[in-house]
Formats: sequence, C-alpha cells, structure tokens
Amino acid sequence: MQPQGTQETSAAAIPGRLVIHPGWVLFAGLALAVPMGALLLRQAVRPELPVLATLPQFSLLDESGKRFTRDDLLGKVWVADFVFTSCADACPKLQGKLRGLQDRLIPPEQGGQIALLSISVDPERDTPEKLRQYAQAFGARPGMWRYLTGEQKEVERTVVQGFHTAMARIPVPGGDSHAEAFDIMHGERLVLVDRLGRIRGFYDADDPDAVLRDARLLTSGGRG
Repeated sequence: MQPQGTQETSAAAIPGRLVIHPGWVLFAGLALAVPMGALLLRQAVRPELPVLATLPQFSLLDESGKRFTRDDLLGKVWVADFVFTSCADACPKLQGKLRGLQDRLIPPEQGGQIALLSISVDPERDTPEKLRQYAQAFGARPGMWRYLTGEQKEVERTVVQGFHTAMARIPVPGGDSHAEAFDIMHGERLVLVDRLGRIRGFYDADDPDAVLRDARLLTSGGRG
C-alpha cells in the first residue's frame, strides 16, 4: 500500500513537504540517505552527467531465481525503479512508465546498451516466481528488464545505502495481529546507473524524456 498525498520529484526540483502521519518520521529519516546534492541537480542537457555515487557490491535473486550482483550491472546503462507486487496504485504506474521506456528503445539499445531494473521493496512476499508473473503482466522483455528480490536486510541495504532510495515497513496502528498489518513506503524516483555501476541521476517517473535522454548520453561515448 503506497501512502497518498505524496509525489516524487525530479532531480531538477526541491522535494515538497511530506504529509505528516504515523510512520512518516521513520520514512523521512530513511529518505535522508539520498544525497542532498543530487536533489538540487538540474537535469538540463549538458556535456557530462555528474557521478553521484558508486553502487556497493550486493547479492540478490532475479525473477528466475538466479543470483544477481553488482557485477551483472556492468557494461550496460540501467534505469531502475522500486516496487512491490501487492501495491495497487503507485507501483503499477511506475511499471507503466518503465514499459513506456522499454517500448521507446531502438534495436541497438534493446540489444544491450540500455536495460531496465525493478527491485522489490517487499522481498518477504515477492518471491522470484511472483516477480516473474509480475514481469509478464507488464510485458517486460526477458533479459532486458530484470526484477530482483532477496533477503530483507540485503534488499534494504542495497536500496537505501546503494541506490539512495528510501524504503520502510510501517506498522498499521490497531492492525489485526493475525494479518500483515503494515504499509510499505518507498521512493518513486527512477535511478540512472552507468556502465561502471555508478549512479548518474534521479528522475521523476512522469518525465521519461529526461531519463531516456541521459541514458542515451551515457551510451554515446565520452560521457560515461
């Protein structure tokens, strides 16, 4: 369940205020893992994209159940988002945006220059099998659009410390003790990663032109 009343912003704008309700204090604390400088960067056309961070080593599972590490990112430009399969609002919208990007890639890009990555922020429930079904539902092309899950701690470390994107499980006050009484909060920005495993930008999913433009900059030579 994605909380209402918040919207992600592009790297070109300062984020708006979070709506204060139970759980947001924790979520806001995790959000501080995002480099503040990155939030102020302008995404205008420029000769180079700044290196914002380098992804650490991580070890997760892809939608086929195979091990997927940081080394598997190397050699391609990636656009990543963060979702979970039981989300009924924000996540399907994010997946729709990535599907739109997938459909706009030209054959050389589809052949390995640019790839898409979706990481589950609900790894305890999102098994590789669930992610495989989810990928099929959104028309993800095998090998080009990958889905990751894994141990909860490793996913949290990868998402928060690696991709500098907030995620948190927030208990629902007064929830049924026999039910899964928690909300999942997570960042909704797209993250651009270069061929060396470095983060080069954060983007509003409603501005696919910006992330696609910069992904192409990183594949054009001399800027990656």
